[in-house]
Amino acid sequence: MKRILILVQVIGLTILMACNSGGLGSKGGSPEQPYGEESGIVTYKPMDMMGVKVTQTLYFDDYGKKEMRETMVEGNMMGMDMRQHTIDIRDGNIMYHYEIENMSGGQDRATKNAYKTTLTPEMFEQMNVAALSDKLKTRLSYKDEGKETVAGVEGTKYSIAPDSLNPENRITGVHFKNIPIKVSMGQMEIIADKVELGAKIAADKFKVPEGYTVMDQPTEQMQQMPSEAPAEAQPETK
Repeated sequence: MKRILILVQVIGLTILMACNSGGLGSKGGSPEQPYGEESGIVTYKPMDMMGVKVTQTLYFDDYGKKEMRETMVEGNMMGMDMRQHTIDIRDGNIMYHYEIENMSGGQDRATKNAYKTTLTPEMFEQMNVAALSDKLKTRLSYKDEGKETVAGVEGTKYSIAPDSLNPENRITGVHFKNIPIKVSMGQMEIIADKVELGAKIAADKFKVPEGYTVMDQPTEQMQQMPSEAPAEAQPETK
């Protein structure tokens, strides 16, 4: 089960850090507003990972300055039923991750902590692959792969190899106006099933709910298991 949850979070981070490529949004300048549409909802097809179903939905507003990714994981691992419901929010360069539910063996292990991370300028550079420096493009082995139609929209396709030690392990992405609609990593794929542009998104979608304690989390721990509090995490000072 731990392996499944790690893979789910890696997929979410990969979409955030790799799929937002191809230039800036129509607001025209800030990497904090990477999309060419003001708001929308992207519903992705369910993934089956070792018998566990994973579903994700992306909500965004203000040309991508605000994003919320909702992930549901449900299935049976080694004879044990499990279900996890997690939320990842980005508001500008600030990210939050928290659990709504984390059921395993009939017990809800979800915490009331929301882990806060501040994205670095380098991370923002990676969110706009077309604006990468030549040095970083070379390091990622960026390639333009043409066009591909996903969920009824034609997107721009590209690939990168973020692991320099294993350059054959390429990640392929497709975006529509910088909106991530597909990412493939080996046999794992997350593919948009429905793209709703111009959707009205409630403001509270991009806020940590009341009752959660915000914990500062070092950037290097972004890929740590969401159900395990980092040792260095500390409650945010009000």
